[in-house]
Amino acid sequence: MSDSPTIFFCAAEASGDAHAAELITALKRRLPGARIIGAGGQRMADAGCEVAIEMVSQATMLHGPFLKIGYYRRCLRQMKQIMDETSPAVVVPVDSPALNWHVARAAKQRGIGVMYYIAPQVWAWATHRVGKLARLTDHVACILPFEQDYLRARGVNATFVGHPLFDHAAPRPASLPDLAEASQTGRWRVALLPGSRAGEIADHASAMAAVADAIAQRWPEAVCTFAAPDETAAQRIADAVGDSSVKIVAGQTPKVLADSHMAVVTSGTATLLTAHYGVPMVVVYKLAWLTYQLVGRWILRTQFLSLVNILADREIVPELMPWFGSVGKLVDAVLAQMTDLEKLTTARRDVLAVSASLEGGAKPACEATADLVIDLIQRRGG
Repeated sequence: MSDSPTIFFCAAEASGDAHAAELITALKRRLPGARIIGAGGQRMADAGCEVAIEMVSQATMLHGPFLKIGYYRRCLRQMKQIMDETSPAVVVPVDSPALNWHVARAAKQRGIGVMYYIAPQVWAWATHRVGKLARLTDHVACILPFEQDYLRARGVNATFVGHPLFDHAAPRPASLPDLAEASQTGRWRVALLPGSRAGEIADHASAMAAVADAIAQRWPEAVCTFAAPDETAAQRIADAVGDSSVKIVAGQTPKVLADSHMAVVTSGTATLLTAHYGVPMVVVYKLAWLTYQLVGRWILRTQFLSLVNILADREIVPELMPWFGSVGKLVDAVLAQMTDLEKLTTARRDVLAVSASLEGGAKPACEATADLVIDLIQRRGG
């Protein structure tokens, strides 16, 4: 294998930019002469990628599906041109399947190897696309443990590399918050995680503030805290909840979770971080009723929709998904969980078991994926 191969990356969103950056850093350590070029964001650039197409900050400024279609078509044309000019040894699409299906196809049409990092969740919403994934990739790096067997059984060359979230998550405290004491005294500490995107915060923050009000009425000494990933999200939460007195903390989500007895969490990766800290939770995600009736109910293919329940293959925490915005329904679900100590204790045990299934790999996810990228380059004579 050449010690200076060209590797092309594509990441369309902030989370993909972060995961790609870690993988690029791992590859740069192993292949210091490699040229890494592609489409992405500042995190990738900082890691040593020539970001020929800045997608992440631009994508966050776009509103409406039609504007996005035109933008991504232009980006795809540019990416094809770069592939033609640089002849990369391998293309690494990261997450974002709506765009990266097309990136993978463009690579295959040019005879370039494709190493897909963070498998598209075809098991959840598009089982008919598993064959497409097999055709358009040489290898898929999975971050959920069941994906490897699921995809391999359907003809996809797949490997579980671990979940990158747990490569950096701070260890949980040796002694977790005492659920029995909180139940007896009413001194609950409750984390509220309304998401990171503007739309998620708009959909969930005010309902979570109403949950906090209901908890305060029931247990006056309870403390509820909004955990925002950054200052921008904190301001969006403040705008969404108006004059609510609920505390908002930015950039300290692990600390808030480590100190909490209970959490209300918008569905997504945050549920896995919450599980890591052994926090019982209610998972919620708002969806428009008409959207669900016309689209969602027909394409979803899993019994459960929150990651913690999917990984457990049973309901270990209550999930309101789809949730159409009923504040009363959310309040009732949270209070029902908090008033049943046995359920809380069982939920803590079960979420810790789910977290353990994702942690403790021999290598960090980025290093395990770097192994796969290098192996693919070697096999293809790059």
